[in-house]
Amino acid sequence: MATSLTSQLENLRTSAARHLTVEKRHVSLLFDRKEANKLSNETAHRIGVAGLEQMKRIDPVFDTEFANDLFSEERVDFVRSMLEKGANEELNKQIEKLLLELSPYLQHFACQQVLEFLIHTYQIYSFNAETLLLTFLPFHETKVYSRLLRILDFDWKRSKEWQFMQQFTKTETPIPFTSIARATLSSKHSIITCITDHIRHAVEIVGSDYLEIKHPILFNFHAKLLLSMFTDPEKVDEMMLAKLMPFIENGIKSPMKSFRYSAMVVISQLVLTVKLKDEVLNSMCKLLITKMRSDTAAASLSTLMVVFQQQNVQSLSKNTLKKLLRHEEGIDVWKILKELSERTDTTKFFNVLWKELIVLSKDAESEDNTLAIDVLIETIEDASILTGDQAGTILKLILQEGMDGNIFDNKKKLKSNIRAIGMRFAKQFDAIHAELKAKDKKTLKNVLKEYQIEDIVQFASEAVAATQSEESIEIISEEAPSSKKIKLTASEKAQKLAQSSEFAKREVFSGDPINKATEWLNGEKWDKVEWALNEMAQRGEKYFSRKVEDDVEQFVLEIVKVVGVGGVKQIDGGSVKAALAGANLNPQFVADLLTKFDGVSEIAPKRTKGAQKKNLVEKTFGTEESWEAFNQRVVFVLDLLNARQIIPSSEKVLAALFAVVKQVNSKSDVESSSYQQHLAVNAIRKILEHPEKTKIGASEVDMDCVIETMRSTHNHHLLRDCLRLIVAAAKHTPNSVVKHVMSVFTFMGNGMLRKDNELTLSIVEKTVESLFSTIINSSGQAVLTKQQQTEKLIELARLFAASAIDIPAHRRARIAQAIARAVQAENASTVVLVLVSSFCARWQRSSDAAAQEAMKRGSDQDAYDDLAIELLSALNPFEQLSSVLEMCEYVRRLGGDKPAKSTTTKKDLDTMIFDRTAQTLPRIRHFRYVVVTLISRIFSNRVLIERLAAYDDEELLKNALPLGKRLIECSVELDEFANKEANDQDGSDPQAQRYWVAFASRTEVVSEKLRHLLPGGVAARLIADVLQECVNDKKMSYKMCEKVLQLANIKLGHDRYLFADSGINEKELITLAQALNKFIVAETKSEEKMRMCQNSAYTLKLIAKNLPSQSESLVLADTMQRCVSIVSQYQKLDENLTGNVLLLAGELIRSHNMRSTIHHATSLLKTCLATVQECIARFSKPQYDSAASPGSSVAGGRGNRGHRIRQQSLGGNKFGSDTLLICSLTCIQRVYDQFASFVVESTGDVIIRYCRLIARFGDPSELLALNQPSSSTTAAFQGGSQTSGFGSKTGIHHRLSLIRRSLLSIELRVLPAHIVKTVGELKTEKKALSALFNLLTGYIETQHQQKPEILRKSVIQLRRTFVSDVITPTLIVRSQERQSDQFENVEKLEHTVFNFVISIASILSEVEFRTVVNELVAWAEPGLEAKADLAARLRLVSLLHFANDLYTSFNSLALPYFGRILEISALVLKKCNATLLLGTDELLLSGKRGSIEALETDLALTLAIDVISNAARHRDFFTVDRCQLVSDVIVNELVNTKVEGHEKRCSDHLVPAIYRIGNADPDSFPELLNKIMLKTRDSRAKIRYRALIVLELLIKEIGDGVQPHLSILLPFLNELIEDENKQVEAQCQKVINSLQHKFGETFWSGGSSA
Repeated sequence: MATSLTSQLENLRTSAARHLTVEKRHVSLLFDRKEANKLSNETAHRIGVAGLEQMKRIDPVFDTEFANDLFSEERVDFVRSMLEKGANEELNKQIEKLLLELSPYLQHFACQQVLEFLIHTYQIYSFNAETLLLTFLPFHETKVYSRLLRILDFDWKRSKEWQFMQQFTKTETPIPFTSIARATLSSKHSIITCITDHIRHAVEIVGSDYLEIKHPILFNFHAKLLLSMFTDPEKVDEMMLAKLMPFIENGIKSPMKSFRYSAMVVISQLVLTVKLKDEVLNSMCKLLITKMRSDTAAASLSTLMVVFQQQNVQSLSKNTLKKLLRHEEGIDVWKILKELSERTDTTKFFNVLWKELIVLSKDAESEDNTLAIDVLIETIEDASILTGDQAGTILKLILQEGMDGNIFDNKKKLKSNIRAIGMRFAKQFDAIHAELKAKDKKTLKNVLKEYQIEDIVQFASEAVAATQSEESIEIISEEAPSSKKIKLTASEKAQKLAQSSEFAKREVFSGDPINKATEWLNGEKWDKVEWALNEMAQRGEKYFSRKVEDDVEQFVLEIVKVVGVGGVKQIDGGSVKAALAGANLNPQFVADLLTKFDGVSEIAPKRTKGAQKKNLVEKTFGTEESWEAFNQRVVFVLDLLNARQIIPSSEKVLAALFAVVKQVNSKSDVESSSYQQHLAVNAIRKILEHPEKTKIGASEVDMDCVIETMRSTHNHHLLRDCLRLIVAAAKHTPNSVVKHVMSVFTFMGNGMLRKDNELTLSIVEKTVESLFSTIINSSGQAVLTKQQQTEKLIELARLFAASAIDIPAHRRARIAQAIARAVQAENASTVVLVLVSSFCARWQRSSDAAAQEAMKRGSDQDAYDDLAIELLSALNPFEQLSSVLEMCEYVRRLGGDKPAKSTTTKKDLDTMIFDRTAQTLPRIRHFRYVVVTLISRIFSNRVLIERLAAYDDEELLKNALPLGKRLIECSVELDEFANKEANDQDGSDPQAQRYWVAFASRTEVVSEKLRHLLPGGVAARLIADVLQECVNDKKMSYKMCEKVLQLANIKLGHDRYLFADSGINEKELITLAQALNKFIVAETKSEEKMRMCQNSAYTLKLIAKNLPSQSESLVLADTMQRCVSIVSQYQKLDENLTGNVLLLAGELIRSHNMRSTIHHATSLLKTCLATVQECIARFSKPQYDSAASPGSSVAGGRGNRGHRIRQQSLGGNKFGSDTLLICSLTCIQRVYDQFASFVVESTGDVIIRYCRLIARFGDPSELLALNQPSSSTTAAFQGGSQTSGFGSKTGIHHRLSLIRRSLLSIELRVLPAHIVKTVGELKTEKKALSALFNLLTGYIETQHQQKPEILRKSVIQLRRTFVSDVITPTLIVRSQERQSDQFENVEKLEHTVFNFVISIASILSEVEFRTVVNELVAWAEPGLEAKADLAARLRLVSLLHFANDLYTSFNSLALPYFGRILEISALVLKKCNATLLLGTDELLLSGKRGSIEALETDLALTLAIDVISNAARHRDFFTVDRCQLVSDVIVNELVNTKVEGHEKRCSDHLVPAIYRIGNADPDSFPELLNKIMLKTRDSRAKIRYRALIVLELLIKEIGDGVQPHLSILLPFLNELIEDENKQVEAQCQKVINSLQHKFGETFWSGGSSA
């Protein structure tokens, strides 16, 4: 019954009913709940209107009447729940339309503003919840949709479709599409039904056109959801298909294009996923054909093809076929099918279609039989698009029908189509003919005759004639065709066969081939001419050498005239080329053949003066020759010339060829003659490659013409030929080619050279490579020396550099790689240096600072840098390293600002690269700096790093070891060079000094990269070798040692091992540690040895960190012994050295729990504590604040770069002046982390130093957050051993936080004695004591989380000790530090003490903690005695402070301890009232204004009032007796004006106390109020004034509740309205105004008359 009733009530719970409840639900899309509660109707309306105005600018559809109506001013206070059903339905229509129009813009903030108004005013989150859910569902993966779901008032449990969304509303996370897809399958596809219905409903509201234009995301989501159902083919069952088919049908029939496309995509995916039954397939095909629309006809037919390809469709229904034949006029089905046939396989479709068409054509009763034949003919009209299977199918169908008596008469087009198919697909035709011939040979013959394709049978038979048997050969004599067949032997057969061969029957050529050919040309006997041409080709050059030149030229002219210009096709061009390939042609004759003789042509050669015989070519072709004929002649002649191995060459021939190229360039339609250009350019290239005796120079090679052709051509073959021509020309005229080479590099022009495609780029790339190789190696017949080759390379590279900035950025890589392949690794660095030199030669210093900054990394430098980096990237990594080394050495050879005196041959090449004598000093400096910067970029190149990483350890050692030591040496030399130049600056030139400092920094970066780029294995070997040399050699290279140690540090610190694959061998690490131990000595004199000791300590620290933990190691034990020995002498040693050794010792303690570390832990800790104490003494505030910068303490200043390096850790980070302190703290922390139980006796000293450092370097409250054991900072700092990375206070704070963490883990039983000692030691240091109690509070909280029971028992035992020996001795500070400037600090100290007491209270029960409170009360209570001294009386202040802190933390839980404290508060108020107590002896506390005594008295009164005020909050505790106890003293405080701060005390503290007392005892409030009003009759104006202030504030607190007490107030106010003191009168008027504001104007008029 209960269940039924619940169900009925739930059904009645409508949206309107829910909004009629007492509490209105505050819902917002843009604001959180707290802000939504404050959102007024007017504000929501303004937000909505602002959003609507913005949406109108985005989409004009929002500028409509209904929108204005929805957003009108009248709707501000609209209450939807009061609407009737009809009005609500009408409103729903308006809202649904607006939501549909908003949905595409959900992620626009203006849309969210509109939704905010609709949610607030129309409660659409409840009334239109499902509409909101569906409308914006396509945005399910956005945050805003998640927020929208969260605010919906939707019954998720009752909705089977959307129940899955409830889990996402709780977390407010976006909904993945996979979740929706799973829910769709689990809900039996009802979600798809909902979305489809939503789309239909949307069409009814906004129309299909609007929906299709504005909501593509909705259709995409619908289709995507449908497709998701096919991801698992096993789940596609009958039920799913039954659900899907209606969606598909509705989609195909839909007038909306997007819906149709969605349905087609679903069909395609469905047929690809599963095999469908025939009835389903027929239904789909029928839908696609019968519901085809013009705008999606191509897509429908494409989908149909997919169905036929993937499924086995056997037939089409008659009605479907008729619909296909009688399609709409706007749909050209057969044209679309033809286009599809060219792109995809349509075999299955046409096989079925043709079969159905033939069946329909036989139906005499059908009106479509003729149309079927027409369509059949149209679909087989183009045989070129048919496949073999299609051809076989159509041939078999038509021939089979013919054999069955169904001949398509009077269809000439069909006969021609069948014939074309049979000819094109002879093999298929032959197979079908053989198949049908076996059935009925005679009938088939008649059918073939009827279709007039009998000859195709013979054609097909000949095609397979090769399969005839050779067992018997029938030889029939030509002269005796009727002779009998003779059976011959094998030898006789062979002899007869040879005699009957074509070779035996060949006629023997007699006579001169040229004369015969000329005779046959005139007689147009073309086969004979070709015979003669073949004879010429066989006779070859010997034949032509015996012929007269004029005869040969005359014959060539005849051939050109007949074949080239006349266009005779019977003569094969190949025969002509072969025949004339050996002819010795005069270069002048060749030039004439390529010339047009019209008297005005620009390409005609100049004639010499005097009489001259008429040119034979001109005589043949005349001056009236058309350009078309001339072009035909030129193409033919060029074709002949290109067929020759060597073309007759001369200056005139080259000029004529270039003239042909130019003539084509001058045409508007250049591409139509690209073949002619192609032939001409190839001919020029052949001449340049084989010039014979012709001298070719710059004047003969028209490079301008070639470049112009390259710029304008769109033919990649011609482009390739032109680039090859440039390479060939480079052998003869390198200077001219180089001058024009810019166009090659910069891709100028508007033709194909400009295109960004692989073909163009590969052509240019190969050309550039060949060009460089050719120019470098070409020098006539002489063999170039190495230096000559380098000189030519420098010259070419400099010319290339001039055009480098014009090369597009995306093409630079390929060009640079091509150059790298040409110049090889040995010359790569030279090219790079020339590039940089060219850039710096053009560089100008800008006077404008902003422009100079912009020029630092301008586009020009980017271009040069990119080319250089890509050029080197083409080399293998070891070649790259070698090239970079050469560049570094070049920089070093270049020298400083002053040039070197001596020069060598090597210097000559250096000068060619960069001639410093021809450059200004700024450019020399810039060149040097740019080279070093470029080297840095090369080392940072990811390609180099990845290639090195691809090698294994063995290959790296083999290839890189020879380079390794040189890399180290080079880095040292670079460093020393920069250091020397920087130190040589005397300061007279600030600009030079700045430059060399910057250059030194840059070289340092390069040096580091040089070293650190070395692979791990090579680095390990180098480090071992160098250190061994340093140990064995008396003249140790400390500089080299420093570098290798830095390398070791990077490898150990970053990679954690030296070998990438196998990891470093433990034995090798120990060996390295043994070598380094020798440098760990207490050095005080040699700076190099001191620096070496520091570096070795750092490296040993990393080794200790990476070595496996060992119980005992002789090497590390020796290291530990050395560390302790050095640290013990810290007063004589450098602080940085001592700090590094301390870090090493700390790491040994942390990483290796050995006997030696335990043994030395105590002595090491004592030394660390001593150093910390000295640091604390040294870091006294005045001295510390005035201390010099860290760098100033180092001798030599910035001028000595070695000293600057010394101030840095090996990681490159600066040490501060507190280095030793940080290192000592680190070591202390390590000791306490590992061996706290062994060094218990030093705990007190550690705590003392910890507290003093906290007092000096940071506020404890700020550090508290750092030191929580559960905080993320603990985890972040756990693994670090370096301290130098933390600067100054940050590093100290970090170490102090870690020490605090260690102290928090010490057992409580050992702490009390140390805490008591600490309190005694720090009794005069307030900040240090605050740090101590912060530590104790943290300790209690930490232990309470980890060991609550053990802690509770320990605290119970130690609570009295804590009060007597820790807490109360600290609170005495108030009586000892009685200075005004320390007053606030004392308060802060007490606050930290009481925080500790409160932390104890949190773990004890009420009874257990009462002992602590009683102890404190007993400690303070003697201060109330008359004879008590000032120190005892000040204890009362501390007690009241504690009471208020206790209440703040525990509220009402603190009241059980307030009994006696409340009484003490009343007594304090009474005994501190200087107005009522006339004698000073009777006063508890008193003092003159501005004195410390006045501050203490004011504080005591304030705390006492607050105690009473806090107690009065709780009626149960604040009984009538207690109310009476405090009422008089509280009211009497009104007259206590003699104590400083009276007015503030009254307004801020006294008024709340009185108000709360009145609330606690309402019956006594009138009496209390009357006592207050009686104070207004005091003779002292100040008291009257203060009483009125209290009254005014009290009325504000009470509010309307003051009305019952007006009868008490009015008489007193009447008296005061005309007070003799103007200030009192004004304050009285303010009180009256306040009452008038509450009770009206008539209030006071009535009261005054009364």
